[in-house]
This record gives sequence, C-alpha cells and structure tokens, in this order.
Amino acid sequence: MQRALYSKHTVKAMPDKAVENPHEDLDVRRMFQELEHSIKALNHEKISEITGGISKQAFINVADTTARLRACYLAKVIELQSSDDIKPADISTLRGSRLMYEEALEGFSALQHALGRGYFKLADD
Repeated sequence: MQRALYSKHTVKAMPDKAVENPHEDLDVRRMFQELEHSIKALNHEKISEITGGISKQAFINVADTTARLRACYLAKVIELQSSDDIKPADISTLRGSRLMYEEALEGFSALQHALGRGYFKLADD
C-alpha cells in the first residue's frame, strides 16, 4: 500500500482485480510508477524549499524534543495518581501535556516517513 500525498489515508497502488488485458496491466503499473516518481519529486522539492537542508542533528533534536515531551506527559500522569484531590486545573494541565506530546510525536512520525520515502536526505552536520 502507498500513502497518499497529503493525507493520512492509504490508497491502493493497483486495482484489486487484475486487468484482463496484460498490456493494460503493464500500462497501469507504468502509470503508477510515474505518479510515484512525480510525488517523490514534488515532496523533495517542497520540503527542500520550505525547510532547507535537514541535518542529522536537527533530526535527532526533534527525536529528543519528542522524548522530553513524552517524559513530561508521563510525569504528569504519575503525579496525578498520587493526588487525593484532583482538580479541573490538574486535568487541564495533563491534557495540555498530552497534546504537546502527541503533536510532537505526529511531527516526528511525519519527518521519519518523509525520510523513509526519500523525500529528503539528512545533511551531514
């Protein structure tokens, strides 16, 4: 399965049923390869244009930030369990910590996906 260009939804690369005419099947495969190549080129161009070069250290820093936000969120969860008097403000703080962590995780996952798809290469530091 392939991921859509700007969507979390997956799309199938080929129809479920084989095309009856082998020439059409080859044409369909060729078309999907061309589309995949175009999508990769577009992503490479736009990511480079907007982010510039992404260094290995920047990639690691994003992973570090995500890990730190995860740890902060988990610390708030553990802190909350020891309280006998949980207030709405405590839940609001916990929710904020979770949202920060989840957004960082989504961002890091998108960065990993883009790297894995070859949309950019990590620059040496």
